[in-house]
Amino acid sequence: MEQERESLEFDIIFVGAGPANLTAAIHLQRLIKRHNAHSANPLEPSITVIDKGRYAGAHLLSGALLDPRALEEVLPDYREQGCPIEATVSHETIWFLQSKRKFPIPFVPETFSNKNSLIVSLSRFGAWLAEKAEKEGIQLFDNTAASAPFIENGRLAGIITEEKGVDKNGHQKPGYEPGLLLKSKVTVIGEGSDGSLTRQLFRHFATGRSLQRYESGVKETWRIPEGRVIAGEVHHTFGFPFEADVYGGAWLYAFSPTLVSIGCISSLGPDSPVCDPHLNLQRFKLHPLMANILKSGTMVEAGARTITSGGVDAMPPLYGPGYLLTGESAGMVNMQRHKGIHLAMKSGIIAAETLFDALLHEDFSTERLKSCEEKFRTSWAYDELHAARNYRKAFDNGLYAGLIQAGLQLSFPGLSMKKTHINLPGFSSLPNPGLKKNKSADAVIPEFRADDIRTFSKERSLFNSGVMHEENQPCHLRIKPEDIAEICLKKCTIEFGNPCQHFCPAAVYDIITEPVPALKLNPSNCLHCKTCEVADPYGVIMWTVPEGGGGPGYKVS
Repeated sequence: MEQERESLEFDIIFVGAGPANLTAAIHLQRLIKRHNAHSANPLEPSITVIDKGRYAGAHLLSGALLDPRALEEVLPDYREQGCPIEATVSHETIWFLQSKRKFPIPFVPETFSNKNSLIVSLSRFGAWLAEKAEKEGIQLFDNTAASAPFIENGRLAGIITEEKGVDKNGHQKPGYEPGLLLKSKVTVIGEGSDGSLTRQLFRHFATGRSLQRYESGVKETWRIPEGRVIAGEVHHTFGFPFEADVYGGAWLYAFSPTLVSIGCISSLGPDSPVCDPHLNLQRFKLHPLMANILKSGTMVEAGARTITSGGVDAMPPLYGPGYLLTGESAGMVNMQRHKGIHLAMKSGIIAAETLFDALLHEDFSTERLKSCEEKFRTSWAYDELHAARNYRKAFDNGLYAGLIQAGLQLSFPGLSMKKTHINLPGFSSLPNPGLKKNKSADAVIPEFRADDIRTFSKERSLFNSGVMHEENQPCHLRIKPEDIAEICLKKCTIEFGNPCQHFCPAAVYDIITEPVPALKLNPSNCLHCKTCEVADPYGVIMWTVPEGGGGPGYKVS
């Protein structure tokens, strides 16, 4: 007999404990306290934040460069309050890389500049914001995933959390707990890129997702010998390891003289799925620029995450019946600056002011929530995103056309504009015989042999991601049996060579041939990056939430 679902009621629920929603919760609580100090009619709303990570910051991954503009608005004394800043940008360069050479851009254009930005560990920064929210009186529940929307009378009226204690076959284990029904007057969704609850809402209310595009970011944090970098150094690169018709770039940020963040952003999507973001990062590390910095160093942490890159023209409405969107759920990323944290935080500020207005008027109608759109359109966040709206699109015609449109025209003596041949230790230029060419991008994946010193297999990188899942639970990566039989093992094999084996940075997908062809899934490896869902050329993979607390456990990324 099915157990009765427990129901709890709140005025406001924040789904996702990232910078956007934590900023919103802090700002809203302060607005309420300020109002109550001078009003005979105090506001006493019940507010909670839920997050699927097993602790605050566990699923937060980024470069990360933080423009402090929004932080200064909501927490002007952030330094005095102990904000975990690793360094302030001290020096920055942009490099064009060929396989063994590097060419500096003579100057960093203002639109790309990171002057006065802060280098932070996003997981540590998120944990600090969570502390601030709890000190303001906000309830924060980790290990709690929003599995489905609760729709009532044509509006989002809350969320249903994931079931706990179900085995691989869907049977209830001892200690089974049905999902909770958390009712709310308004739900603020800040799940990050390609959030599963956001996706369900877009399907239900038929809004906003078709224009969005994504990239896949893979990063590592390294401990290196002193004397190679200065705290605050920022280096962005383009060119190698990417071909000229593929959008992508890489970075190195120096947290300190002995700790650096490195990573690659790879263009990925249904029309260009033959890509291996993990491999791109390993190749990047073998370039002399990186090899000299990382020599004798140790990889501390690794991770992966998709990034929304469609810009302001691809953003969905920031509001709907009973909900608001914040952060990357709303597409708040400026790809021209490779920044989004400050925009996410500004979206949280806007959400908080919208919610405060709704509380004052006791009006949570869609028309009242709609005011957040006007607040955004008159903000510096919109101005910034609007100015950068064509940047990512410019590179759809190739690297050099994009550079010209972006204002980074290259004119270096001896620099060849032709595609470069890859000839590095550990790599073969021969196509993998098991991988077909992508009919649209004509791309192949080189063979790769990790040296376990500077380059690593996906399995080895997973060890440094802190990933954990309850093993005996239903697979959270849903593919219909008929799609596996007809698409994965037939159509995709012929047309794309099963790119899921390559584009997944966590080695979740594997095609086996003996005793019969089959798709083997390793869901316990999953980094929750969502690369599979956004890159699947046939759209048959559906990412759903596993039990709360599962996934990566980032601490310094």
